[in-house]
Amino acid sequence: MLKKTEDLLKKFEQEHEVYVEAKDQKSYWEVTARMPKKIDSLHNLHRAKKYITGREQEGNVLIIQNPEVYESYTVEQWGGFATFDDFVGLVLEAVKQDIVDYENSCREGDEVQSPTDMRAT
Repeated sequence: MLKKTEDLLKKFEQEHEVYVEAKDQKSYWEVTARMPKKIDSLHNLHRAKKYITGREQEGNVLIIQNPEVYESYTVEQWGGFATFDDFVGLVLEAVKQDIVDYENSCREGDEVQSPTDMRAT
């Protein structure tokens, strides 16, 4: 990973309160983003998304909506990207849009939960 990409990740984490882990493996690329969840709680809860692709995947990206439950995933075509650093940049743009979409849904009351709503019955 290039130094400028590492700096971009650090800046992104600070500005958006998102934890980002990027792995440039031999046969695949993986970026995991843990974004804050809007819940009335004393604790900071996060929701995560994992983005996976590879050098030979022709722009196909596997998106795992919840890394703890691998059954929930989609595959999207993001076009071409030549390097891991290009892929990381595209993931950060997708995460920014996901944050906006999530905040809009919270304003509409779809996702906001109180601690009493979260208790197991």
